Amino acid sequence: MDYRSVIESKYNRQNWQALLYDIFRNKVQFWQQPQPVPVDKDMAKRALYTGKITLPDGHVIAIYEVELSDSVIIERNRAGIRNLLLSSWRGMGCAGAFMFCFRQNEAVLRFSYVSESFVFAEDGSLTKESTDTKRFTYLLGEGHRSRTAIKQFEDLKESALDLKAITKAFSVEALSDLFFKEYKKQYEDIIEFITGKRMVKVNNKWEEQITCQPCREIMQEFSQFPDAEKAVRDYVKKLMGRLVFIQFLQKKGWMGCSAGEAWNDGDKEFVQNLFANTSHKNTFVDDVLEPLFNDINTKRNGDITSSQNVGNGIKIPYLNGGLFEKDDYDKTNFPLPAKYMKNLLDFFASYNFTIDENDPDDAEIGVDPEMLGRIFENLLEDNKDKGAFYTPKEIVQYMCRESLIAYLQTDINDNQIKDSIRQFVTTYDASVLSEELKETVDQKLKDVKICDPAIGSGAFPMGLLRELYACRKAIEGIDDETAVSIKTHIIQNNIYGVDIEKGAVDIARLRFWLALIVDEKNPHALPNMDFKIMQGNSLLEQYEGVELSGMSLNEQKKRKAKKGQAWQATLAFDEKFALDNIQHAIKEYYLTDDHNAKLSLRSIINENVRSYIINLKGCTPDVQRKIEKLPIPNDQFFLWHIYFKEVFDNGGFDIVIGNPPYGADIDNLVDVYGRLYPETSHGYKDIYKYFFDCFLNKAKENGILCYITPNTFLRQPRYGDLRRVLLRYNLEQILDLGENIFEEAVVTVAVTLLRCSDIKNQVSFVDLTKVINNSNAEEILSTFSFISLDQNKWDKTPNNIFIENIVELTTETVSLEDIMKFKDAGINYQRVNVGLAQKGKSDLSSRLMYEGERESSSHIEFWKGTDINEYYIAPTTGRYCRPNIQLASNERVILNADYFAIAPKLIWRQTAPYPISTVDYEGVWFGRSIQAGIIDPKYTSKLSYEYLCGLLNSKYLRYLYEQNVKEGGRVFPQVKLEKLKPLPIVIPSAEQKAEIEELVTKTILATSNGDVDNAQELKATIDKKVFELYKVDPSSIA
Repeated sequence: MDYRSVIESKYNRQNWQALLYDIFRNKVQFWQQPQPVPVDKDMAKRALYTGKITLPDGHVIAIYEVELSDSVIIERNRAGIRNLLLSSWRGMGCAGAFMFCFRQNEAVLRFSYVSESFVFAEDGSLTKESTDTKRFTYLLGEGHRSRTAIKQFEDLKESALDLKAITKAFSVEALSDLFFKEYKKQYEDIIEFITGKRMVKVNNKWEEQITCQPCREIMQEFSQFPDAEKAVRDYVKKLMGRLVFIQFLQKKGWMGCSAGEAWNDGDKEFVQNLFANTSHKNTFVDDVLEPLFNDINTKRNGDITSSQNVGNGIKIPYLNGGLFEKDDYDKTNFPLPAKYMKNLLDFFASYNFTIDENDPDDAEIGVDPEMLGRIFENLLEDNKDKGAFYTPKEIVQYMCRESLIAYLQTDINDNQIKDSIRQFVTTYDASVLSEELKETVDQKLKDVKICDPAIGSGAFPMGLLRELYACRKAIEGIDDETAVSIKTHIIQNNIYGVDIEKGAVDIARLRFWLALIVDEKNPHALPNMDFKIMQGNSLLEQYEGVELSGMSLNEQKKRKAKKGQAWQATLAFDEKFALDNIQHAIKEYYLTDDHNAKLSLRSIINENVRSYIINLKGCTPDVQRKIEKLPIPNDQFFLWHIYFKEVFDNGGFDIVIGNPPYGADIDNLVDVYGRLYPETSHGYKDIYKYFFDCFLNKAKENGILCYITPNTFLRQPRYGDLRRVLLRYNLEQILDLGENIFEEAVVTVAVTLLRCSDIKNQVSFVDLTKVINNSNAEEILSTFSFISLDQNKWDKTPNNIFIENIVELTTETVSLEDIMKFKDAGINYQRVNVGLAQKGKSDLSSRLMYEGERESSSHIEFWKGTDINEYYIAPTTGRYCRPNIQLASNERVILNADYFAIAPKLIWRQTAPYPISTVDYEGVWFGRSIQAGIIDPKYTSKLSYEYLCGLLNSKYLRYLYEQNVKEGGRVFPQVKLEKLKPLPIVIPSAEQKAEIEELVTKTILATSNGDVDNAQELKATIDKKVFELYKVDPSSIA
């Protein structure tokens, strides 16, 4: 059957029933007399229950036909359609519904699959996620691209036709993956043609390889830039981004409209048809696209095209905004062969572009801006090397809402009012607010200043744009007609962002512009975000040792101009005039939509910034020369107190939110960051520590900071410096999320929400490491419960570790660190001064140690971690150490023979999720996979190795250890001495000590004799005695 003829036509019941029968055959039934279903008359004129599909797994899918009311915009009203027939199909016990929503005499059709919220588990099975419903929808009919829909229906026909198959067929994730792979291939094909290089997977790693001859003509054009290949990649990304934006403009019907006609009759395939009909196919970028881009960025009389290559007597919208602004890359010639442009445009033409960003519960099967953000972010230059990862939308939504709630609750002490604010933000139901509170909340929503200092593709600011808009709409009653003005206000007054990658800035701006045009009936000049979403190094407000952060200090001293004196846009080398010129020019910049005026103003701003820096105290001639060559802005520093002066004049940002980079290569800046952020430069120098340190000082007093970062700061020893900084503030929420959040990386992460106040309250803490992943995040984040902890107790934990269960030491309890002297004392060997290429190419290990028959009586048997177990040490191993080998000049061996000779001592496995301990009575030698401890002499009369062995192997101390270290499930978990040291050890009475010693001695004997059953009974008794010793109910740790 020809699916395309049905899918790309006006809705026809008979044709669609034939299509469904072709797929489901005898599993589908259609009623001869469709049954009317009651519906909200504001949404639909009528609804008919036309049939059902009984799947092989017993699930039933209802089929409905809905004629929408004239006031419902099919392209936009998704949530209303999703809930329209919910009670009907649920009431019949169906698992979901197929809905055909249309209007008579209109060509557009919305086909939706609405279902219970099912997700795929790790084993591939389908599980119900929550009581919410999800909707996956296609916009079909005449004039709508249907490649994806046709393919999904064809694939469904060949599937098992069960609920799992249907859910998979209509999953937006499948489209996202497919689109990204094809988009990336188009990009790589063009890059390969120009540079002669391509990323190729070798031994599961990506490597750049030379695959063909480069295009000399284009490479010569780009040789004027410091890094020609990077310039080419940046230009191609921007070119593709512009073409994507045009796909959305085409979707609106704004491209190629007839002169004098309304802005809705444009060519939905405008740029594809432009290419098909041009004689400039091999110079399409230079001769056709560049004039088109220029028109979009230039005011024209009647919006008529200025170039015959673009068209005659047709309209192209003037949008301004910066995306299409001509830069140095655009001044090059770019003769891309026709086949590459044809492939790219054909690829775009095969997808449906939907302007409204999908939310977690309602997804249109098409390419939306949120998907593009994810795709573009994955293409950003060296993103993983910069420690950047894309945050799932469910996490973004949670962080945005919680940050907004915390901000709105500032200075409110009444818990009832706090609860009503939370209910309002999560439901958008303004009726829960009193009239006075509505007014207060609305004003705070209008005034809030929000910053993402590592904006990436703009996920968090876009999330807050949605939340701010929805909240204000609920209070102010904004309709779709006034949506643009309110969104414009939010973008221009509430949201700020910075990223070191210019490409990220371009993408973030693109998403904001798309958020505006979705509500526009007619095109208007877009707000220019050049001084809101900006490029820069967020952590550096200095350059080459010259301090730049004092730009808004002592403002009264700097403002010596007479009141009422007219501002003149002149280049001034006087500091005061430079600062005034910059601020006035920025304000003027936002008051004009004239492109040439903006260019002039931006030049004034940039040159005044440059002149200000050059004339600062400490700016040497060498630094001045460097500044003269740097573009302004750039990726070397960022001038927070100039560009965002109005924010800092009022104390800073109300909300700082984001996913700062981590694990990035910052070797060349470590010394600089160390000088700027000394308090967080102890231990491991991870860039995310500096993002905490820096922006705790850029948030307003009582302001909110909310980050998703690695969870290493919670417990790892080398992050104690960051913990001590965070403990100065009011930690409101910590969510330990574990390692299954990011799709593209295994990073254990946590969400931290804190208030920049020294008044500390209880911290809401939750450990979700074992339950949450990127598939079930929405459900988990809506159903979990916090526990409340006293933040002040973390001031007293060893190295200030953030742990859930804080055991306070008493006069009868001391830490293991006070009792024992620890040593990582195995046979140590290494080479020094070895380059990366020589790592792993040594025979030192095999010369020093071997396994098999003993070669000499001087060779000494040694044990590994696998040779010990709870209460057990293998009698022999067959492994030996040659203690007297000849060493090269760069080889080192430390045998620790004197330490090994000490007996008894406590030993345990080093490679394990928790300590697995026994007592060494013989003084055995061991490798680095065993650790050891010796009792401090002052405790030898009170404690014994047997007593400590019993405690370390007990369920209770294992539980306490695991609360501090999340190593379970790792391939090579490691016991960390820093986490063993704080374990609480009860100083027992003589009777308690003797009782546990006897049980441990018997257990060691039973284990060595292979008496498994007896050993298990003895271990259970030890566990019971330890619970009694610590006065803990065993059920409390189940």
